[in-house]
Amino acid sequence: MRAPAQRQIVLFGPFTLDLKAGELHRDGHAILLQEQPFLVLKMLLERPGDVVTREEMRRALWPNDTIVEFDQSINAAIKKLRLALQDSAEEPQYVATVARRGYRLIVPVQWPEPAREDTQEAQSERPVAPPSDKEILIGKKVSHYRVLEILGGGGMGVVYKAEDIKLGRRVALKFLPDEFAGDAAALQRFEREARAASALNHPNICTIHAVEEHGRPFIVMELLEGHTLRDVLAQEADSKSDSRFRLEPLLDTALQIAHGLEAAHTKGIIHRDIKPANIFITNHGQAKILDFGLAKLHGSESVEPLPQSSADLRPEQGSNPLLTLTRTGVTVGTAAYMSPEQVRGERLDPRTDLFSFGLVLYEMATRQRAFPGESAPVLHHAILNQVPVSVRELNGQIPAKLGNIVGRALEKDRSVRYQTAAEIRADLESLKVDAKQRRSPWWAAAAGVTALCVVILGLWSSRRRPQLQPIAPEVKVRQLTVNSPDNRVINGVISPDGRYLAYVDLNGIHLQVVDTGETRGISVPDELTNQKVEFGCTTWSPDSIHFLCNALPAAVDRFLVTEKDRVSIWEFSAQGGKPRMLRDTAIACCFSPDGSQIAFGTNTNREIWVMDASGANAHKALGRL
Repeated sequence: MRAPAQRQIVLFGPFTLDLKAGELHRDGHAILLQEQPFLVLKMLLERPGDVVTREEMRRALWPNDTIVEFDQSINAAIKKLRLALQDSAEEPQYVATVARRGYRLIVPVQWPEPAREDTQEAQSERPVAPPSDKEILIGKKVSHYRVLEILGGGGMGVVYKAEDIKLGRRVALKFLPDEFAGDAAALQRFEREARAASALNHPNICTIHAVEEHGRPFIVMELLEGHTLRDVLAQEADSKSDSRFRLEPLLDTALQIAHGLEAAHTKGIIHRDIKPANIFITNHGQAKILDFGLAKLHGSESVEPLPQSSADLRPEQGSNPLLTLTRTGVTVGTAAYMSPEQVRGERLDPRTDLFSFGLVLYEMATRQRAFPGESAPVLHHAILNQVPVSVRELNGQIPAKLGNIVGRALEKDRSVRYQTAAEIRADLESLKVDAKQRRSPWWAAAAGVTALCVVILGLWSSRRRPQLQPIAPEVKVRQLTVNSPDNRVINGVISPDGRYLAYVDLNGIHLQVVDTGETRGISVPDELTNQKVEFGCTTWSPDSIHFLCNALPAAVDRFLVTEKDRVSIWEFSAQGGKPRMLRDTAIACCFSPDGSQIAFGTNTNREIWVMDASGANAHKALGRL
């Protein structure tokens, strides 16, 4: 039974919950719930008998992307709720844990009709929910910051979007939650994060602007917009439409992470909790390392206590210890991303981050964790004793060199592992250079098509009456485009009569009148408006009226284009009008001298085809090279 609309009172077991007041009543006594346990209880009451997943709770409690630990706070909220209900995970009476999924309310629920209270007096007698900490801060000034909205909250911090009134910029404010105000270990970790990250000024590390206090300490950070790498990988794993391995974006992100780690290690700072949830990918594709709350200076690193296994420290049934940050003083790190030396509680050095980075690379390449497991002991045993399946066994598209990089990073003996972040960065950069130099089937085909087009043009030209060629004038160089480094020109072609330049930059297709420099943008075809594509202008018609562009899906790795990719030929007119697609799964090369035919190639086959200028009557002219 779903919750009836606009009902404020709900009954379950011996309890009455007043949704408006946020109060839980039993035997005439009011139990004031904190906001997160209250919201969790509300979700369970609205769907009695149904499983409310942890992901649904995460979205409800933190509707925006944030940079805190979700799992720990969900566990804490459930624990507080059970405490208020006098319930237990082992013998539940009200809230049952559904292993690896979420939670379910197991008692009947009633939503009584509200009594009619139309008078002003009756309205004034209704209890008002006490303002939560979030409600108090939103819209208020904290120091010289105006709090705008909450971005999220977690086990070690509540994050708000705010405006820096002095500097006129948007920032993120991270407060230590009230429940940890008296927790010396939590406060120490919070302060450590501020000190460690504020010592770093690097584009691949989340910037700390200041550390201030407003009743309790808070950190002023740069405001990030985007998603964590964990969310990006989860989204890609859930997407079944395209499972191709893409090398270029992986290397771009990996190199940025390596640069960030190198900067931290150079300052003597060890992160100790590198994992996908602590890597943020902005909307512009910039990687940022987050959460230096477990960081320590290498020179002050001490031996860590071994993981404890007492009943008080075991994760609550149904929680996910794989992505849960363990508390400082118990064990340091996240179970699924620890290095062997972390598991053994040994003295750590920067190489522990490189092992964790190797686990992140493994997951980026395969969409699987290197060490699967459902409990911390199982994970610890695997990290110490098992060798993960080779990334190339899981995905044959992965280059051997990347497999070697991941394998070396995951060496259990740190003396044979990468010794510095600079080393692994150098190998990643070398792989990137190799990838750029390596011709893909698409570009190999394009090169073959170009060569064959020269042959076709020669045949076409030989049929025409020979003419005396004028003496070539002196060549003069003239700059036609002025683009910023952030919007580089990708390619361009000049019309045969020299009047027009059709070119492509990162913002799209443009047509320039060469004499005047007047430039106008060319609209993307309607069929491609909701798709991310990259264009490449190739040739003009002899009458300088039409030009052809090839369209390649932007998501496709240019080094791994296959015959399944929708590379297509589009015709544009210098006189305006809508562009039209001439052919799908094809690569345009050139027009015939009289403009009646077009030579083109296919995605992967080194063949030359010819079709009418209208796109009809296509036939193979020459076979494979």
